[in-house]
Amino acid sequence: MPIPHSTGIIALMRVAQIVVPLVLIGIAVLLFMASPPSASLRAGRPLPEMQFTDLNGETVKIGGAQDKVYLVDFWATWCAPCRQSMPFFQELHEEFGERGLEVVGIALESGSAQNVRSFVQSLRLTYRIVVPENEDEVRSLYQVQSFPTLYIVDRNGTIRYAETGFSNEFRDDIRRVVEQLLNQ
Repeated sequence: MPIPHSTGIIALMRVAQIVVPLVLIGIAVLLFMASPPSASLRAGRPLPEMQFTDLNGETVKIGGAQDKVYLVDFWATWCAPCRQSMPFFQELHEEFGERGLEVVGIALESGSAQNVRSFVQSLRLTYRIVVPENEDEVRSLYQVQSFPTLYIVDRNGTIRYAETGFSNEFRDDIRRVVEQLLNQ
């Protein structure tokens, strides 16, 4: 004859079998919704202003009103999609540089300036490259959570295109946005 107390335990176990998975699903949904997207700075918002020194010792300012359109690429030497994007950004630099496009590559998690310089020379990149000493501040300010992170910024300092990662499918969109902004 079963003990009356065991009936309550069995009922409690059945309820737990239903409630625990629902609670876990709820927690997972909340964590997903609370996770910031990779490129948290969105199109239509201003790009924060910051000044850097590039590998040639020249000052580079991004963000704020400027006389150029900026393509700002946050990348790392170990990042395969970053390496895939760089020849395309070099092509844009060569094609649109004289029309007012400034391509700026900001190397993070890539070692010393000399390491980055060697990497850039091996790819024959001629656009501006920055190796910030304050990487944590830069990552936080520009909300870089994955590589590459790309922002295209108009002359008023407003982000017009924001993307993380790179694939050949992005090329047409990037070129279209650059051409539209240069024609304004």
